[in-house]
Amino acid sequence: MKLRVLLFAVLAVTILCSSWTAAKDDEIETPRLTKTGPLTPDDLFEIALRHSPDHQKTVYDASLNGVGVRSAWGTLLPSLDVGFSISQSSFFTQTYIEADGTVSEYPRRELIPAPVQFIDDSTGYSWIGWDPSADSLEFVYDAAEEKTRSSNAWVSLQETINLGGQQYFGIRNANISSRINDLSVSASEMGLLFSIRSQYYAVLSNQRLLELAIEVLEQKKEQHRLAKARYEVGSVTELDVLQAEIDVGNQENAIISAENDLKIAQEELNRVLGVALDSEFELVDNFSIFEPTYSLNELVQSAIIGRPDYQQYLESERMQANNVHIYRGQFFPNLSASLRHSRSENSGANVDFTTEPRNRNTTLSLSLTWNIFSGFSDEEQYQQARVNLKKAKHDLKSQEQLLEQDVREAYYNLLETHKQSRVTEKNQELASRQLALEQERYRLGATSQLNLRTAQVTYEQAKADYISNVFTFWSNLASLEYSIGKRLQ
Repeated sequence: MKLRVLLFAVLAVTILCSSWTAAKDDEIETPRLTKTGPLTPDDLFEIALRHSPDHQKTVYDASLNGVGVRSAWGTLLPSLDVGFSISQSSFFTQTYIEADGTVSEYPRRELIPAPVQFIDDSTGYSWIGWDPSADSLEFVYDAAEEKTRSSNAWVSLQETINLGGQQYFGIRNANISSRINDLSVSASEMGLLFSIRSQYYAVLSNQRLLELAIEVLEQKKEQHRLAKARYEVGSVTELDVLQAEIDVGNQENAIISAENDLKIAQEELNRVLGVALDSEFELVDNFSIFEPTYSLNELVQSAIIGRPDYQQYLESERMQANNVHIYRGQFFPNLSASLRHSRSENSGANVDFTTEPRNRNTTLSLSLTWNIFSGFSDEEQYQQARVNLKKAKHDLKSQEQLLEQDVREAYYNLLETHKQSRVTEKNQELASRQLALEQERYRLGATSQLNLRTAQVTYEQAKADYISNVFTFWSNLASLEYSIGKRLQ
C-alpha cells in the first residue's frame, strides 16, 4: 500500500512539473530596448528576426519541414502495430421462455420417463427405450452462470504500395512544400527588412521635421523681438507685434504636433521590431541622395531569380503537376501485404490473467486491389487536377507580369525622387538666402512683415520638401530592393 502511494505521488509531481515547464516555455516575452549607440537598419533587422511575432510564426511553419518530408517517406514503409488486452466476461441467466411463450424463472424442473433396456432374445440385440409405466425421473436445471477471462497479445505488420506512383509523387510534393515554407521565411525576411527600413526613414524624417520646427520657432521668436523693437521706436504698428506673437504661438503648436508624429513613428517602428513600444534607442542619420545607376532589364531579371514569392509560384506549379500524376495513379491497382501474429488464452475466473498466452495464430496475406468504378469521382479529381495545373501556369504568368510591373514602378519612383532632389536642394538653399535677406531688411526697416512672413513660409516649405525628398528617395530604394528580392546597397 505504501509503495502504491509513493508511486502515485511521484507520478503526480512529474505531471505537475511537466505542465509548469511547458507553460513556461509557451511564454513570449517582449524585450525593451534601452538607449545604446546608434543603431542602423541592419542592426534593427537582426533584432526583429528574433522578436517579430509575424516572422516567428513563419519560422515555426518552416520548422515542420523535416516532419512533413519524413511523413511522406513513411508512406513507403510498413506500419507496425502491437497490442495486449485482457478481458473478463460473466453472465447469469435467471429466466427462460416456456413452450406457450410465458416467461419462467430458474430453477426449471422437468419429469421424463425412466429409460429401460430392451433385449431381443432371438438376436441378442439390445436398445434403450422408455417405459411409460415406470417411475419418471426429475431433472432440475439451475440458472446458467459463468465467468471467463481472456488474455490476448498481437503484433501486426502491414504494407501497401500504390502502383500508380502516388507515394512517389507525394514525396516530391512534400519536398516542394518544404521549399515553399523556406521561401516563405525568405519572403518574410524581405518584407520585415522593407518594413523596418521604411519606418526607420519615417522616424528620421520626423526627427528632422521636429528639428526644423524648433529652428523655425527660434526664427519666429527673433522676428517677434525685432517687431517689438521696431514698435518701440515707432517704425511699425502694434499689429506687427501681435502678428509675430501669434506666429510664435502657432509654431509652438507645430512643435507639439511634430513631437507627437515622431512618437507615433517611433512606436510603430518598435511594433515592427517586436519590442516594447516605449523602447528608446538612437538611429544613424547619415543618409543623402546619390545617383542610381541601375539597369532596368537587369533589375527585372534579378527579380525573377531572387523574389521568394515568385519562386513560390514556380514551386506551386510543380506541385500541381505532381497532383495530376497522383490523381491519375488512382486508376492503377494497389498491392498490399500483411503479417499478423497473435497469442491468446481463455480461462475461468479463478485463474489469473497471463502475459504469456499459449495459443498461437499467424496470418500472412498478399492482395492486389483495383478500384474499377467509383461513381466517376476519380475521373472528377483527375480532371480537376489538370485544370488546377493550367490555372497555376496562368498564375505564374500573371505573377511574372506583376513582378516586372513592381520593379518598373519602384525604379521609376526612385528616378523621380533623384531628379526632384536637385530642385529641392537648390530651393532650400535659395529659400535660406531669401529668408536671411528679408530678416536683415526687416531689421533695417526696408521691408514689411508680410514679405518677411512670406519668406519664412517659403523657407519652411522648401526645407520640409528637401527632408521629405531625401527619405522618400531612400524609401523608394527600399521598395526597389524589395521588388527584386535582394539588396542593392
